[in-house]
Amino acid sequence: MAAEITGITKTPLSGNKIDNSQTASNNTIGEKNQGSERTQTTVTPAPIDKITLTRQAEELRMIEKAINDQTDVDNERVEGLKLEIDAGRYDIDAQRVAEKLIEFEMMFVA
Repeated sequence: MAAEITGITKTPLSGNKIDNSQTASNNTIGEKNQGSERTQTTVTPAPIDKITLTRQAEELRMIEKAINDQTDVDNERVEGLKLEIDAGRYDIDAQRVAEKLIEFEMMFVA
């Protein structure tokens, strides 16, 4: 995945000081009277950071959202199993349970 970041503004690292006397005069909006001369100073906005995501990154973001929107539990299946257990019709195959446990454990041994 590629991301293009453009227009990064330069900011000082922590611990570095900014010369406020220079920035204060550049950031003033309005008019100044200096004798008979009138000057107007305007503030130019800092460039905006821009990030461009690839189509693949956007698709992955959409897939992740779809997965997160799904529920973790199949409530219909749970309710059906509860009814079967309560009615005494649910039989547990101990052999199958043991095989599945062994299968699961073997994934971590190999």
